Amino acid sequence: MNEMPLNDRDFAEIRGNVMREIARRRRRNSVFAATAIAFAVLAVVFVLVPRPVHQHCGGESAAAPLRMPPPVVGLSGAPAASPVQNVVAAKIPQKKHHRTHHRKPEPAPIAIASSEPMTIELQTANPDIRIIWIAK
Repeated sequence: MNEMPLNDRDFAEIRGNVMREIARRRRRNSVFAATAIAFAVLAVVFVLVPRPVHQHCGGESAAAPLRMPPPVVGLSGAPAASPVQNVVAAKIPQKKHHRTHHRKPEPAPIAIASSEPMTIELQTANPDIRIIWIAK
């Protein structure tokens, strides 16, 4: 009769290794799932938590225009202020910039015109799909 190359002890050792690998993968998957759930909860909290609305002084809403009292034109009992005169600095002669007009250089021709059309072939990630562009 033909003897098996492995005995019961070998099968038990293989089974134990397989069970340890399964347990290791389950732990790794549970850590990944817990992290994903934590990020989902943070995202929901971030979206649902109300943010404070900044308002102008006096409790008016941002859409309402700011009301200012009308300016006082003049008081009958107070003397009028003398107008402020602008102090003009002595004119300092400035150097005039004379511009010389240079003709812009013409760009070199990109391609020489020919009678046959130009073909551009674009490769995609899928080898079965190509984009071919033909221009005259």
